[in-house]
Amino acid sequence: MPKIETSRETHNYVDSPRCPICGQPANVYRRKETLELWEGSCDRCGEVRITQSAIVEAHRQGNQHLLSAWLRNRSASEPSVTLEKESVERILKDTPEYSILDRLDQTLVQMERKTSEPGRISGFDYERDYPLIYAKSQSEAMFCIRSLAKLGYCELDGNGVSARMTAEGYRHLYELQRASRASSFAFVAMWFDPSTNEVYDDAIEPAIGEAGYKALRIDRVHHTNRIDDEIIGKIKGSRFMVADFSGQRQGVYFEAGLMLGLGRTVIWMCKKQELKEVHFDTRQYPYIDYETLSEAKQRLYERIIAIEGKGPEPGTVNPVQERADPSLRSG
Repeated sequence: MPKIETSRETHNYVDSPRCPICGQPANVYRRKETLELWEGSCDRCGEVRITQSAIVEAHRQGNQHLLSAWLRNRSASEPSVTLEKESVERILKDTPEYSILDRLDQTLVQMERKTSEPGRISGFDYERDYPLIYAKSQSEAMFCIRSLAKLGYCELDGNGVSARMTAEGYRHLYELQRASRASSFAFVAMWFDPSTNEVYDDAIEPAIGEAGYKALRIDRVHHTNRIDDEIIGKIKGSRFMVADFSGQRQGVYFEAGLMLGLGRTVIWMCKKQELKEVHFDTRQYPYIDYETLSEAKQRLYERIIAIEGKGPEPGTVNPVQERADPSLRSG
C-alpha cells in the first residue's frame, strides 16, 4: 500500500500530532484546502485518509478500534482509500466483534507470523499491533499475551512484554489448522438456478478470490460421489462458508447449520428485497443485504478480510488438500 505523503505546504502541521481514529501519536494532519480531510501514517492504524464526518461517526458508535483493525488488516497491495461517513458505517456494520477466546487465537497467529524462526522473540508489539487482533487497546493486547503465557503457549521475555512461542503454542496452532482453519477454500451455499449465476460469477467468486481463497460451489466441482456426501465432505474441508439465502432454498439453511455446528464462520447474504423473507431464526445474524453486484462484492470482500484475514494468493490451492481431493484442482 503506497505511503500517504504529507508536507507543510499541503497540510496543517501541528506539534504532537495524533491519529484522529485511535488517538495515539501519529503523523496524521488535516489538509489545508479542506479541513474535512485527514491524511498521514499511524503505526497502529496504518495509512490513514479519512473525513472528519467519518471520524465523528466512528466515535459516536464507540467502535473506532474496529476501524483501526480494518485499516491495519488491509493487504499491502491494495491502494489507499478515502474513508467517508457512509463507508465507515458499512465497515462498522460488517466487521464482527471477536470474543476474547477468538482474540487469544488471533494473538497467537500474529505472534507466529511475526516470528522469524522458532525459538526467537516474536516481533508482535502489543503497543503497535493491537489492531491486528481486533483489540480495543494496548492493555487488552497485553492481557492476551500474558494469558497465552499462562496457558503455556508462549514464554515472556525478561521485560515482561515480549514473548516467544513455545512448542505447546505451535501445537495449538496446528490443532486450529487441523480444524480447517488453514484451508484455502470457502464453501458457497446458494440456489443453483441460472438466475443466481450472475451474483456468483460477478460478486461472490471474485470477492472470495481477491480475499485470497478459492470458492467451492458444489454444482461446479467434478465428482463421482452422492451429492449429499459430496456436500458434507466439502463443507468439512472448507475454512468458512458464504451462504446466499436469496431464493429461500431449504438446502442453504441446512448447509449453514452444518457449518455452524462445526464451529466455523458463516457469512450471511441475501438480496435486500428478500431480506424480510429469511427464516426468523436467522434474522439475528449480520446479513450482507445487497442491491447491486458491486455492493455485494465489496461488502463480501470486506467481511471475509475482517473475519478470516487475507488468505493465500488468489488462485492458489492448499497442496495437501489438492492431493487429498483431486476434484479441487483448477481447470
